[in-house]
Amino acid sequence: MSGRDAALVAHHHDSLRAYVRSLVDSSPLAADIVQETWVRAIPSLRQGKVGNVRAFLYHIARSLVIDGARERGKWSPWVLDEGLGGLIADDAPSAERTVLARDGLRLLLELVESLPPRCREVFALRKIEGLHQAEIAEKLGITRGAVEKHLRHALLVLATRLGEIDGAA
Repeated sequence: MSGRDAALVAHHHDSLRAYVRSLVDSSPLAADIVQETWVRAIPSLRQGKVGNVRAFLYHIARSLVIDGARERGKWSPWVLDEGLGGLIADDAPSAERTVLARDGLRLLLELVESLPPRCREVFALRKIEGLHQAEIAEKLGITRGAVEKHLRHALLVLATRLGEIDGAA
């Protein structure tokens, strides 16, 4: 930058910065706009083509503010305002719900383990493996009626025990 450019910047910089700051709500953004204003203005100012330097600078700065607002508006539906980050709903369960769910699962597994072996096996094949009753009967070499009996017994024991536990809580 030549001495003439430096003198021009020194003379107009503060008023230009105040003007831009009045147009935008961010000091860093204002500083960037002022910098870009000088980058665009200096070539024309060096050629002596500008009659009113202050009006010329303000015009460039205002155009940059408008262009920037237009660009930010174009992307705003996809860009989250940092200040709104705490307002977004979190789908993750709370720590309390996580602990309660783990306790419930642990209890259910203990209850399943307390079932008689064949009953537990039929229950696991149906509810965990997702096999149909006919598939379970074939796999275990028992009748479909026996599969249904074991499932009924398992569900009755689990429901009764869980009901007793919920009633005590």
